[in-house]
Parts: sequence; C-alpha cells; structure tokens
Amino acid sequence: MSGTSATLDTLVRPAAPRRTLVARTIAIRELDAATRDAAFALFRGAYEGTSRERFEHDFAEKQHVILLHDRESGALKGFSTVLVRAVDSPRGPATVVFSGDTVIDREYWGQKQLQLAFARLLARLKLAAPARPLYWFLISKGYRTYLLLANAFPRAVPRAGSAEDPRLRALLDAMASERFGGQYDASAGVVRYDTPHERVRDGVAPVTERALANRHVRFFVARNPDHAAGVELACLADVRLRDLARAMLRFSAVRAWRALGLGGTAR
Repeated sequence: MSGTSATLDTLVRPAAPRRTLVARTIAIRELDAATRDAAFALFRGAYEGTSRERFEHDFAEKQHVILLHDRESGALKGFSTVLVRAVDSPRGPATVVFSGDTVIDREYWGQKQLQLAFARLLARLKLAAPARPLYWFLISKGYRTYLLLANAFPRAVPRAGSAEDPRLRALLDAMASERFGGQYDASAGVVRYDTPHERVRDGVAPVTERALANRHVRFFVARNPDHAAGVELACLADVRLRDLARAMLRFSAVRAWRALGLGGTAR
C-alpha cells in the first residue's frame, strides 16, 4: 500500500504454460534505478491515475520489496513493497506489517510465488519473536487481495462468518486513523482519499457472478461498495504460526498442481 496501497488484487487466473516466476525479497535501499523504472512501468500498466511521485513516495517509506522475475528471461514481472513497524497493542508491544504497492504481470496471474514469499517474511518475523504479537495491516480496493487475508487468517477484521474481535477492531481503527487521518471513515471501515489515487483499470479483476458465489467476495463488496472508484477497505489480521503454516501448504499445493498441468485455485 502517501499511505495508500495498490494491492495484491489480481493473482489467481491461470498462468501461461511454462512461464514461471521466481521471488526474492531485498531491502529497498538495494534496489537499482533500472529495476525501479521497470516496477513503475508494471504499476502504470495495471492501474489508472498513477503518479511517479506517489509511487516513489511509497517506495521511500518501505523497508522491503518482494521482486518477481521471469525464471528464464530474468525480466521483472511483479513486485510488492512492505513496511514493518513496532506499535503498542492491547497485548503489549507488537509488530505490524503493512503491504504497499503491488502488481503482477497478467501473464503470470495464478502463480503463488508472491504469496509464498510474503508468508515466508511473516514467518521469519514471527519466529524471531514468537511471543510478540504480529499483525498484517492491509487496505484493499479489490476482492482478490481481501480473499488472501480472509482465507489465510481466521482471526481478522472485518471477516465474514465471525464476530469481530473488539481489540482487533480498536487497533485497526487506531492505526488507520493515524495513517490516513480524516480520510479514514471509522464508521464504514474504509479509506476515501481526498485527492485522486490509482484504481484498478477497467476489466481487471471484475466482480463476476462466479466470484460472488464466494461468501468472502460478497462480504467484501457489501463492506466496500465503492471499491471500483478506488475506496479501500481497511483490514487487520492477527498472524499466528499455525495459520501461516496452513496457508503456505495451500499455496505450495497450488503451485504443484499447476506444474503438473492440473490447474486449481485455493479459495
């Protein structure tokens, strides 16, 4: 995810045969100018209303970036920036991971390297301090990003099918208000920007009838009816090791199915 975040919204369509990604996570300070230019070109191709100034601002405040390269050519085909910070929570000192700008070339939709790389980053942070709470703070203008959170982390707000944990809700409201100020509408749980921000281009990840068969998609659309206009739903997940383990196994299974030509999507 200026506090805005372009998100992990378009990652589950089948990828082209034999074109695969490799992921690596590096410090933002290690990113060279050519890779930064390639990242912005990908970003501009996926989102309308982009700004190089806002894009650079997003990179400047983050510590890490997950880079996705074509395995054969080495060309950059996707990226995701990550901010890690310490906060005070109802459970004491905690670590919060915030996802920043993210995009993947459409030819590579459906692969799980980004999700696995992000899960490995979360696992490293959690294993470094197992007793310290770890949260994933996410804002999403697209249902596919929200599905990742809802499917992987049962202790999250907002989430279909479960009562909200008041402590998680209070922490989310506090962090969103701190980051976005008056742009965060706590009563609706969404971020409405005062100035134009990027939005997913028309035709990218539309909300189809098939998608609406999923209860989490229906929930997302109901909670964020203006998502197509760039309004972001604020979310917070309590990251636990057992939930991470299940998610990583599922992502790995999808990769194996696709490598065997069997398809399959984790829902």
